[in-house]
Amino acid sequence: MSIIKVQKYILLCCVLAIFLSACGKKQSFESETLYFYSGEMLSLVDQRKNEHSQANGVLYTLMLTDFRPQGPVFQKFIESYQGATGKEGHIVLTKRTKIYTRSPSTNTKISIPVSDLYEFIKPVGAGDYPKIEFWVTPYKKVESDVEAVEVILIQ
Repeated sequence: MSIIKVQKYILLCCVLAIFLSACGKKQSFESETLYFYSGEMLSLVDQRKNEHSQANGVLYTLMLTDFRPQGPVFQKFIESYQGATGKEGHIVLTKRTKIYTRSPSTNTKISIPVSDLYEFIKPVGAGDYPKIEFWVTPYKKVESDVEAVEVILIQ
């Protein structure tokens, strides 16, 4: 056998081994249900230096007016607010959260960094808070939190 034939044979064996190992792995797809809400932003808290938040992948906490999602999937979240007066709630922003701004006139979404949200936050009690829409799901790492997958600031 010539050296070229041996090299081709070895290359073919490697390609076959890679193909077989890829086919042997179980691919699993976990479906996720997202829930749509709208509300107003009260405050944004940077959690990146908080050890508990860091360990759970929480980057920011966004406080909202009138946010109390209903349903069995949000039971732990609802329980965390039992006894609280008012209707404020919160969502957590993680590295998978996408933040956008949208103009009502053009209905075009533009990606923005989370830090841009600080420009729109108003003092508590000021009223006329910035309006947002958001897609959320129960946060798998902390059962009492709700994770935002997408936040859209309405300008």
